[in-house]
Amino acid sequence: MSVFFHSSGSDINIEVGEYQEFPKPEPKDAAAAERTPNPKLRHLSAVVLSFGLLCVLQGILNISLRLALNEPTDGGETEEESCPQGWMMFGSSCYYISSQRRSWDDSRQDCVQRDADLVIIDSREEQAFLTGFTMATWVGMTDREEEGTWVWVDGTPVNKDGLQWALGQPDSAFGGEDCGDLRTMIDFIGLNDFNCSARNQWICEKTLWPLTSWCFPRV
Repeated sequence: MSVFFHSSGSDINIEVGEYQEFPKPEPKDAAAAERTPNPKLRHLSAVVLSFGLLCVLQGILNISLRLALNEPTDGGETEEESCPQGWMMFGSSCYYISSQRRSWDDSRQDCVQRDADLVIIDSREEQAFLTGFTMATWVGMTDREEEGTWVWVDGTPVNKDGLQWALGQPDSAFGGEDCGDLRTMIDFIGLNDFNCSARNQWICEKTLWPLTSWCFPRV
């Protein structure tokens, strides 16, 4: 439309058009960002999903293992037990490693007071598990009854060929070494004969499972 203004000097003619609002163009970068997923977010989502699946699988495995431990053996029922506080578990046994040092006989007496006895090592796997906690620790073997014939505290013979002895042991040095310990030293690892009156740390062992109607093999 046109608008005229009159004045004494001249006429002024101003044309005014109709106002029309146009939408603002959307920035290219913003539009592209909406259409294209962020690679970092996509990677983070995959990591979170994988972690969730691992947690689920771990939960299933834990439940399966617990059910397997509670499953009756040979048709009988068993009661699950755990090791006392401060004891370690391996196979069907609990182990206590002392922090003090005593003679072999005093060490065994301490184990008896704990409803246990000095450890009896039945296999190399059990020996490997017990190796490395201390430099020297008493175990439940002796040859007091007959020199050179090593037996465990329960009377069973020590399998000298089936277990690892320290280099050159047993040697009955220094006029008599009738008690056994487990050594973990540089170039001197394994069972060793030692003087029974020497002061060592010691390892006690007790059966984990109750000896009721079923017995579990030692590992």
